[in-house]
Amino acid sequence: MNGTSLHIPTLETERLILRAQRMEDAAYYIDYKATERTEFNGGPINRDKAAFAFNAIAGQWILRGYGLFMATTKIDPDTTIGGFGIFHHMFQDEPEFGWTIYDGANEGKGYATEAMRTIIPWAWDVMGVDTAQSHIDDGNDASVKVARFLSAQFDAKQTKIANAQGGEFYDEEDSTIVNIWRHRKGALT
Repeated sequence: MNGTSLHIPTLETERLILRAQRMEDAAYYIDYKATERTEFNGGPINRDKAAFAFNAIAGQWILRGYGLFMATTKIDPDTTIGGFGIFHHMFQDEPEFGWTIYDGANEGKGYATEAMRTIIPWAWDVMGVDTAQSHIDDGNDASVKVARFLSAQFDAKQTKIANAQGGEFYDEEDSTIVNIWRHRKGALT
């Protein structure tokens, strides 16, 4: 088999295993993307679009050398609870730290904060930058809480630019404001 040799590390926290995507993770991701729980990240979407997005997540590791980790608990390593890590789409100037819990039964347990507190220190050297963003829709209070726990600061100036006509998040058919939360290397306490 020809192809790229790539090493995606496995990171661990007290309760979580953060690892590369596997085909069995697709069912959790695709099922999640079909639910109303995806209102803050582009959903719900149909199974074909979700499958395409799942594949794109894996491709980012090859293109950028970093990406999204799939998470399981150490107690139940066969159940994927969410995706955590770095998004850096082709047309984005700056990487984005993001987190998603796939099943509402796992919300409120601190998994997103725990995962990102391990991923963020690892990410700085791999990404080679000193700042990153988190894009959080207005009204997504749970993600704002996580961003604050991760020492991110609201970036009002960049939020205004990105949501203005011609900006990254401007959509004349969707008036949702996407807020930018700024992470800085060394700020995580």
